[in-house]
Amino acid sequence: MKRAVLLILIFVLTMPSLVFASVDMEQKLGDHWSKDMIRKDFLLYYFPYLAKENFNRLNPNEPFYEDEFLLSFSSLLKDKGYTRAEIGWKMKMTRIEMAQILGEKLLDIKAIEPSMEKVPFTDMDEISVEKKKALADLFHAGLINGQSKTKFNPYAHATQAEVIILLQRVNDFLDQVDGKEEIKDKTVKKNEEPKEPEVVDIPYKLSGIVQSYSGIEGIISRVEEDKVYVTITKSFPTSGYSMGIEKILNEDEEYKVYLNITPPSKNSEHLTVVTYKTITVEIDKKNLGDPPYNFVWGNFLFLVRV
Repeated sequence: MKRAVLLILIFVLTMPSLVFASVDMEQKLGDHWSKDMIRKDFLLYYFPYLAKENFNRLNPNEPFYEDEFLLSFSSLLKDKGYTRAEIGWKMKMTRIEMAQILGEKLLDIKAIEPSMEKVPFTDMDEISVEKKKALADLFHAGLINGQSKTKFNPYAHATQAEVIILLQRVNDFLDQVDGKEEIKDKTVKKNEEPKEPEVVDIPYKLSGIVQSYSGIEGIISRVEEDKVYVTITKSFPTSGYSMGIEKILNEDEEYKVYLNITPPSKNSEHLTVVTYKTITVEIDKKNLGDPPYNFVWGNFLFLVRV
């Protein structure tokens, strides 16, 4: 009898905590305008840093940081089979900066078409031509709206709610684009199907990693007898990032260097200064063939610290 009572007591005591955990996101959103628009599964997958510790950092009106936006956007692009975005700064992001990043990247991967139309917003007088163009491409693709029919509020900070909903919209849009491409591919005759480019994994030997506070981002190669030395330099917004090479592939007459990049943990302290990481690798010429050797950036794999 005592055992049964004890089991019932444990159940009663734990049940409220389980209920509480299941509604944490809903409680954080409260009566916010986004409460019925944010999808919990999407938030958990692409914004895990907001969902940790019972959605401790989730606040729909809080400004969004550029580095975290690019981390989530890059993860989304990777899942859709596109190249990732660049790494951002640990700084609050404005609505027009968000529009420029999204518009330019989606145009670059040919997910949207360039638009010759203007936007209906009247508060864009001092915005650069490049930012206006990116916003127009997004707007006429149906991906972004203003805060009213005539006001975009470009210099306001992009909020968590705005970013999550916008990336949800991009996610659904890219799914539609992929579906159209699949239908298009099925209409191609069998004897006209393009051949897949040959991809060869290039073996390499790590020669060294250097960190500095000045430099030039890029990839440089030099030939010495039977060896080719490749130097890869990338800039980061703080000293807390680490960088490694995931792989080097020979793809369609280009040698693509794929990096894995790990941002600093959220609670760690690092110098907020532009830092350059430089990796040098050694490759046997026999694995490359005859020069010239065209080394270019491949995708960036973002690894999340926990």
